[in-house]
Amino acid sequence: MKITITLAAFILALLAIGAVNAQDGDQNGVAYFRSRAFNVPILAGWEDQSTETVAQFYLAEAGATIRTAIVPQDDILAAAGADLRAAFGVDFGGPGYQDKVNLADGTWTVLIYEPDARISASVMARHVENETVVISFVESDPAGRILMLAVARSDESEADASGEIDAATGRLLDPAVEFFRQASLALPSGEWMVLSAERYTAMGMVFGNDSFLALAESAAEQLPALADAYNRTLLGFFITPDNSTYLALGLAAAFIILGTLVGSLFWRERALRKDLALLQVLAGEDG
Repeated sequence: MKITITLAAFILALLAIGAVNAQDGDQNGVAYFRSRAFNVPILAGWEDQSTETVAQFYLAEAGATIRTAIVPQDDILAAAGADLRAAFGVDFGGPGYQDKVNLADGTWTVLIYEPDARISASVMARHVENETVVISFVESDPAGRILMLAVARSDESEADASGEIDAATGRLLDPAVEFFRQASLALPSGEWMVLSAERYTAMGMVFGNDSFLALAESAAEQLPALADAYNRTLLGFFITPDNSTYLALGLAAAFIILGTLVGSLFWRERALRKDLALLQVLAGEDG
């Protein structure tokens, strides 16, 4: 029985070490909002308005909300509109801008809604089986207008996003805008180029075959923080399948194997005791 006790103690010690390592890894890594369906980074410094199924963070000084949800609809436009309407109580109507980009985890639809001058919504959405992931940046700052989008790179030989910035600015802000100041900015989400004009600011980051852009009209003091937060959310988003069933089966199998081993040792010990008793009887008869 000493062997059985030693083996059981060894297995329990391994399980305890694994649990400690898992906790340490979670503490040392990025803090994540975790739902049953998806995971996104938690935005430090933002008001956490999340529920069990929706990740939502609000920055009061910028009038900005970053929201991640999975909507049980297969139609992307319907899903995005329904989620925005349910969250903000505004009928955003149809998008004024629509495009598609291919990221590492699939094809995303890029949508921009501007129902009136008070509010705008920049959305990235994609299908997940029969549902739709909707990651939205919604701003209602009366002092400025901020748009977020991702576009496929027009010339992959270029090292920066200047071409995509020019095209997006001409389409969404002002075709006549001319940027006169350029800088680079290192943020947690990546290396951004920053272009400035009299009334406009544009930021661009190259990631893979796409450029991620943030465009601002008028007030742009919060633009770097907002662009970084939205793109960390987008690039940090991932779906983890529900493996609880496999975990339960694995634990059950482990305990069945352990139980079988313990039972085997018990019966073998019992058989050995019987053999020993028989040998003692035979030895007594011979004597």
